[in-house]
Amino acid sequence: MGAFLLLSLLAGCQTGRIDPAELTRARFFLEKADGDAYSAIVTLPLSQVKIPVEGDAILSEFDYLAIDLAELELGNCLSFTLKPAAARAFYRISVANQGKRLVLVVDGQPIGARRIDGPVSDGRIYIFLEVPDETLEELAADLKKTNADIQKTLSR
Repeated sequence: MGAFLLLSLLAGCQTGRIDPAELTRARFFLEKADGDAYSAIVTLPLSQVKIPVEGDAILSEFDYLAIDLAELELGNCLSFTLKPAAARAFYRISVANQGKRLVLVVDGQPIGARRIDGPVSDGRIYIFLEVPDETLEELAADLKKTNADIQKTLSR
């Protein structure tokens, strides 16, 4: 709700106006413990894996310092570099939730998940997506543009 309020305020500014319709929003949700009847279920597009998730995002478009396309041994993925405060908060989350999955939701659509296999102390999240390779570069560019627009507006 705080992110929505801030986005509304940013959208209402007369100078440096951000059009919310042009933003590509990337949010991370944490897998909810099994058996919790109050969790939402998201389904990944290719694998059709269903994951119960917490109701609120643990990271949003306001938490990223940078978003980049990364080339790893297993292929191309996205790399999210967190702002210092978000990195500290996520470190605590990663320590307490090892074994659970993070789900990346872009504009309301779940497109990737990764298991938290240990504490994340460097403030970087690498995630492989269930999107065609030919759209990955465009998605990364859209996310980078949104991130740059938000950073520019917040720095004023």
